[in-house]
Amino acid sequence: MATLTVSRPRPYRIISGIGAGAGAALVMLVAMGLLRFMLQFPSIPELMLNPLVKLLGGQAFSDALDKLYYAGRPLMFTLMLEGTILLGVILGVIYARLARPNPANGERPALFNSPIGGVLYGLLIGVLLNTVFLPIVEQDVFASQPLGITAASPLPLWAGLMALALIFGVTLHSLLPPVVPGVEGGGVLPDPSAQAVDRRHVLRIIGGAALSLVGGAAFWYGGTVMLQGGFTSPVDRPVADDGTGGAAQVEETATPANVSQANPTSTPEPLPTDTVQPPTAEPTNTTAATTVEPAPPTSTTEPPPVTQVPTEPPPTSTVKPAVPVIKVKEITPTESFYHISKNFFDPSPGSKDWKLEIKGSVANPYSLTYIELIALPAVEVTTGMMCISNPIGGGLIGNAEWKGVRLADLLQKAKPKKSALELAMSAVDGYTDSITLKKALDPDVVLVWEMNGSPLTSQHGFPARLLVPGIYGMKHLKWITSIELVDYDFKGYWQEPSQGWSDPAPVNTMSRIDLPTAGNLAVNKKTTISGVAFAGDRSISKVEVSTDNGQTWKEAYVKPPLSGTSWVVWGYEWTPTTAGKYTVYVRATDGDGKLQAVKKTDPYPNGATGYHSVTYRAK
Repeated sequence: MATLTVSRPRPYRIISGIGAGAGAALVMLVAMGLLRFMLQFPSIPELMLNPLVKLLGGQAFSDALDKLYYAGRPLMFTLMLEGTILLGVILGVIYARLARPNPANGERPALFNSPIGGVLYGLLIGVLLNTVFLPIVEQDVFASQPLGITAASPLPLWAGLMALALIFGVTLHSLLPPVVPGVEGGGVLPDPSAQAVDRRHVLRIIGGAALSLVGGAAFWYGGTVMLQGGFTSPVDRPVADDGTGGAAQVEETATPANVSQANPTSTPEPLPTDTVQPPTAEPTNTTAATTVEPAPPTSTTEPPPVTQVPTEPPPTSTVKPAVPVIKVKEITPTESFYHISKNFFDPSPGSKDWKLEIKGSVANPYSLTYIELIALPAVEVTTGMMCISNPIGGGLIGNAEWKGVRLADLLQKAKPKKSALELAMSAVDGYTDSITLKKALDPDVVLVWEMNGSPLTSQHGFPARLLVPGIYGMKHLKWITSIELVDYDFKGYWQEPSQGWSDPAPVNTMSRIDLPTAGNLAVNKKTTISGVAFAGDRSISKVEVSTDNGQTWKEAYVKPPLSGTSWVVWGYEWTPTTAGKYTVYVRATDGDGKLQAVKKTDPYPNGATGYHSVTYRAK
């Protein structure tokens, strides 16, 4: 007599949605990448970037740049991708819950018996995506890209997000495990372990593994970068170039960008002694910060200490400095010149379709193509540039030879109206900033198309960028496309209330020790300490070095500047005569006779101030 076996459906686990959701998110990310690089459709991380930066604020950006440095943007992008996959997992679990079979008959709800369920689920996600992104995304940022997304024409953005959501929904449905119902009238449920692993099961495994791999990659990336110094100050590791000439727009690997050896170290921690007094204050100046911060004390093995703090600035030696051999380069190679930008992916506009518009409060608005621009009478200048985010002794600074046309000549052709006060400028990537019309008419302000004898690279702003000597690099717009003269105080990307970076942004005088780097020196052996000093368009009149923790200062040799807006390289010959630790400081005086501020301040919001120092041990 045959035995009747009661059939039961195969257990359906909601957890199956984890692998399906991760796999579907991975497929969607691949599609997103194709849309990004084939059609220039902005990726989800790019859509999130500007709102996130504004939410964090300028101080948080400065802190992140100081702690993460060039690792910041790659790490943020990695975490956003990881978050996208994690969201896919959550949505996958929800869908699996909705599509779970009926325990009585082992069948899914009718809506989920075919891919139509995935399509509807995708449409729902697309509506939610657009509900979230359309109100917060600054769509005009993407107006210059081929899709031309603007607040007035958001259809491309809407359609792109709907397409990505549909891809996710359909893929999610196809990756869910098949339902194996019980056998009507009897029979035995097939052993699941005996079933062949089908294609969808393999994809589910891959999807789940991808989640683990991407998550592991984020931790691996963070750990590796941390071990290699990627999260340390640029003072403490070789300089790496990453984006504009400024905090706003933001470049490559080198030691400080102008030397061929490792970069200098940051201001050292205080050494254990109480016998040496702090350096004296700089001369009072109504426009300079005069509050004194003590320099780190030195070891008792250093040169004889003083017993009290001088009430007047320490005298500078009147001995004419020797002319040492200086290895620091006067021109920063293009590949080593810093670059900073606000973008995950910097634009690469071509010269064919590029044009510069000069418009607004002018009598003669006009535009220039690239061919028309480079046909204009050109000037060649040597100009330095420094990022407002550059810390004390940092590498976000460079000096290069440029070729272009004076901005004043372009503006005179446009015939500014009397009502014009400022230039509101914008770039291909949607970045904006401004300078006053008075500054724009300065003959040192140049719109350039060549750098160090070659056309600008895409990283440095091809087809054209602006040079504004005397002002921090965030106002030296790369990829510039529009100059609009306005009759009001225009606030750019980094000057908006949520960011709060300086709008005038004058360059603070800086000086830096590049060579030798921190380490051991030989007692009674002459060494040349050298570096750079920069004061924007004020030039440098003097550089001084202190080898006794700021108690006395001696004048260094300063090589004649290449121009009134370039940095200078300097050198000072020194022979340590006693074994022990030495903290060597440097300071500079600008062409107006104003001494570099001694008070140490962070880059945010007006640029860093303070003396750079390096600690050596003489043996």
